[in-house]
Amino acid sequence: MTSKPALSFFFTFLFTACVFSQIARGNEDGTYDATVTTDSGSYTVPVEVEGNEVSYVHWPNGGDMHVYGGEIENGEAAGYNSRGESIEVELDDYNNQEEREE
Repeated sequence: MTSKPALSFFFTFLFTACVFSQIARGNEDGTYDATVTTDSGSYTVPVEVEGNEVSYVHWPNGGDMHVYGGEIENGEAAGYNSRGESIEVELDDYNNQEEREE
């Protein structure tokens, strides 16, 4: 039979691990849903994050657009594509390091 303090510790540990895993997700490299705004309009598309920067936009037609200077701050990034056009990105469910430190 499990004692109440041990059971309480187990659930506290489990809860803490779950919360930390959700918070830690923010700075992971990977693909995130985002709203991308370019000169031609705004689109909800997947973007690739590498090293706390948006590196690629994955368009529905199968094309990828490289993003330069897309450092993420507060779930948003701004950069340029290879033609020098401005790109703004709002990431869904992305928690960056600054939000974790607050």
